[in-house]
Amino acid sequence: MIACHIEPKGQLEPEGEGLWRSTGADPQFRLTRPGGGRLFRFRLRGGWVRLRLDLAPLGTTKLVPLLYVDDGSGFREDGALRLELREAGGIDDLVRLPRRVRGLRLDPLAASGRFHLARASLEPLSGPRAALAVARRLLARLEPDERRPAALLPRLARLALSRPPGALWKKFWDSARPRPAAASYAAWIERIERPALPSPEAMRAAIEGFALRPRISIVMPVYNTPEPYLAAALASIRAQAYPNWELCLCDDASSAPHIAPMLARLAAQEPRVRLHSRKKNGGIVAASNDALALASGDWLTLIDHDDTIPPHALFALVAALNDAPETDFVYSDEDKITVDGERYEPFFKPDWSPETLEACMYTAHLALYRMDIVGRVGRFRAECEGAQDYDFVLRYTEHARHVRHVPQVLYHWRAIPGSTAQAMDNKGYVVAAAIRALEDRARRTGGLDRVRPTAFAGSFSLRRPLKERPRVSIVIPTAGRDSVVRGENVDLLAACLASLRATSTYEKIEIVAVDNGDLRPATKAALAQHGARAVTWERPEFNVAAKMNLGARAATGDVLVFLNDDVEIISPDWIEAMLALLLIPGVGAVGAKLLFETGELQHVGVSVIDATPDHPRRTYPREDPGHFFSTAGNRNYLAVTGACVMVRRAEFEAIQGFDEGFAINYNDVDLCLRLYERGLRSVYCAEAELYHYESRNRARTVDPAEHARFRARWAEKLPRDPYYGEWFEALPPTFELDPARF
Repeated sequence: MIACHIEPKGQLEPEGEGLWRSTGADPQFRLTRPGGGRLFRFRLRGGWVRLRLDLAPLGTTKLVPLLYVDDGSGFREDGALRLELREAGGIDDLVRLPRRVRGLRLDPLAASGRFHLARASLEPLSGPRAALAVARRLLARLEPDERRPAALLPRLARLALSRPPGALWKKFWDSARPRPAAASYAAWIERIERPALPSPEAMRAAIEGFALRPRISIVMPVYNTPEPYLAAALASIRAQAYPNWELCLCDDASSAPHIAPMLARLAAQEPRVRLHSRKKNGGIVAASNDALALASGDWLTLIDHDDTIPPHALFALVAALNDAPETDFVYSDEDKITVDGERYEPFFKPDWSPETLEACMYTAHLALYRMDIVGRVGRFRAECEGAQDYDFVLRYTEHARHVRHVPQVLYHWRAIPGSTAQAMDNKGYVVAAAIRALEDRARRTGGLDRVRPTAFAGSFSLRRPLKERPRVSIVIPTAGRDSVVRGENVDLLAACLASLRATSTYEKIEIVAVDNGDLRPATKAALAQHGARAVTWERPEFNVAAKMNLGARAATGDVLVFLNDDVEIISPDWIEAMLALLLIPGVGAVGAKLLFETGELQHVGVSVIDATPDHPRRTYPREDPGHFFSTAGNRNYLAVTGACVMVRRAEFEAIQGFDEGFAINYNDVDLCLRLYERGLRSVYCAEAELYHYESRNRARTVDPAEHARFRARWAEKLPRDPYYGEWFEALPPTFELDPARF
């Protein structure tokens, strides 16, 4: 038995003896020998080992433990093994190690969360002992009756006759191996990206046919970049298939001796390079502005001095401009790259999402900006040093009318120790600069209430003041039923009303409950106590869409909130938070963050994939940040749930309310999609938190006729969800690569 030393290597904070908190999406431990040394090089020489960990989640944290083995070629994503947590807690897995082991890495989860991990051990197993351990595991998977000799022996006999001995022996050993990681970015690169890459000949032919062949000015400030990374960045630009570019370099008075001669040689060799060298270091804003002053192109793009772009990057963006010449702003997907050149953490971005941009700098790289608009926007601002590109994009997009997303990974952001690519926490001043940029954005576009960072560095909450405070009518369809909440039998409507009145801080609300005409006296008393009106649905058939329409007609507010009766308010200012978003021009519907009674996520938006609506990240922990802050910050989705949705009365009536043909399901999603057809966006409001006492274990059934009707209306109109990447898992939607394909 080898006791392992558990060494935190990134995005982890200790909280006590054996207690840890993950601070990002890539927490890592190294498993080493006590006292250090070169891991297990001299103790483990390959073969089967028994790995034991006392790993256990705390609270609602969802652990997805992965083991990485460095066999001399580094820790590779395509070699990750998924470890299995036992129901009783901890991990007790059999792992077959390669002949040479240079290192072991444990990734306990791929999100923020809290967990316990204090002990880890490895026990090398001889061949016979390993076979015995595998046999015991196979027996343990059988039901007790199946383990009795009378049942087991015939089963083994049938198995022995089912295939050759060699195949049986392989299947026996394979049964013990941990499953490969659910999905691999390396597999996506091999199966999707690589086959789709255009050949140099194809790109040359396409460029000859382009009606638009604009000059692209690449702005790159340089300061003390390590030589191999700067060389890689410059080489990636010179390797571009699209030839009409200029590289505008500014050396910000680098003290590293290799910088000046390296850039001078490049400028002498490459006529498309423009070089300015500062005499005094001025910081990234000053250097960027000096580089921008060299630009003479039609479009601008920004590339950091240690990052790289693939050879087809500029070609892909210019091809998009030729497809849609009216485009003002175009951006691509991106990923990160290690110092060793391994690509990881892809960011498959949504199509244009204004509210998402106010929650995080999601467009980032690679992007093109029209130089005539750049002239109106102005230079990078010193007061936003560190987040100057975010501030620039916020200002630029206020002038851009046509935005295009190219869903290709065209930028590799290098994660050097200490960089923001590795962790936003590495540069705290960046967060402060981003807040200043967002505050100015709010002042320019409706006024500033406040901007504050979320719990996850790089994500923000911007709120504008309510310049008008319209009456908000809360419409609650109800059956007047009871349910068990926190172990007690509760009158749902009465509890909902009490929560609304006791917790909500918005003063101008009215409450309209739509009942079935059979409310009990105690529930009627609760309506009177909380100043709610009731209207009765008098038809015999069940139709929640029609009940909500009836409630809307009876309501008097200019803003409508449709709310389930099985909710409880958490955020006192939930109405203010949602209303501040609804009043943004172009927003048609706003939904809340809904939690199960357990605290797990129930709703943070709705995706529509293959004409099938579903809730992303359902049952993930409450503190889950989502995919690049999709849970932590406000975000655009195709739809939000009708369990809590806010709309303007004028827009609601313009589309004739809920479609009563969707009596039970999909009426809320259909409403949002009809608003989307009118050019109005749906927004998930991360600051409006409510409990939704829908059972997390309830089988969600949909009338096949309603699903068929929904598909008939929307399948052709919405062949893809613009806010959810096509490579992600669809059912359920997790924002994770689809394990069935990758």
